[in-house]
Amino acid sequence: MNSSTPMLADGSNPEGVNPNPALKWHTQADLVDVVVHGPAFSHATNKLRTFLTYAKIEYRHEQHLKDKPQGLKPGTDYTKVPVVDVAGRQVNDSGIILKNLLPALGLDYDKVWEERIVFELDTTFKLHCTSQDWALLAVATVGAPSILKWLVGPVLKRMERKQAHHNIKTTGLGHREGDEIAIARAFKSSMVGKFHHGDRPGHVDLSFYGFLSGYLYANCPIATNMIRVAGLDTWVAQMKVAVPLESLFVG
Repeated sequence: MNSSTPMLADGSNPEGVNPNPALKWHTQADLVDVVVHGPAFSHATNKLRTFLTYAKIEYRHEQHLKDKPQGLKPGTDYTKVPVVDVAGRQVNDSGIILKNLLPALGLDYDKVWEERIVFELDTTFKLHCTSQDWALLAVATVGAPSILKWLVGPVLKRMERKQAHHNIKTTGLGHREGDEIAIARAFKSSMVGKFHHGDRPGHVDLSFYGFLSGYLYANCPIATNMIRVAGLDTWVAQMKVAVPLESLFVG
């Protein structure tokens, strides 16, 4: 969007708008004092953390679960997660953050696959996850009491399905329902080596794995079945070496 679009009152960028003045993230050395704000339940938050962990960028993760149940950064004019602070400057919108982050990490951006992950895979999981999937995810990633699984799962299922239908009907961004196994098979068929990008993980590998990371850590059936049926077990094992799940969800 136009760089002349006004920033929010706190000086940070609105949704879909590049920060003004422009960020100076040219190399990894520019990524200092990094803080990621957003709960470990959030796909987008985990994706960004996956990239930072892979690149060995030191960062602090603030979930804000006790401040606000939705995990929003207190005191910000931006109402979604994730939010990142780099060298004291706040940047909003996971898409904007990622597009600025990848060049600094020396990774090429794949618009087609990123949009498929954000608009199709995310929507598909919101619609297809069972109450069991949501309960396992909540307990494993944000420490929801396991004794409340029977309550947490159905509540999250209703909330996420409602959000998915809202996104499809109102955003105009291309949110759509797909089939998670078909998406995983398409991903596998597009691989050109051990990873999507060859011998080393690239943008698509890290985005796909980052999206799935919480579900894989929680052993959610929707994710484990998808990986098994699509024949991605070896890829997942290799990604776990590159970015151990414990590095994202333990500690």
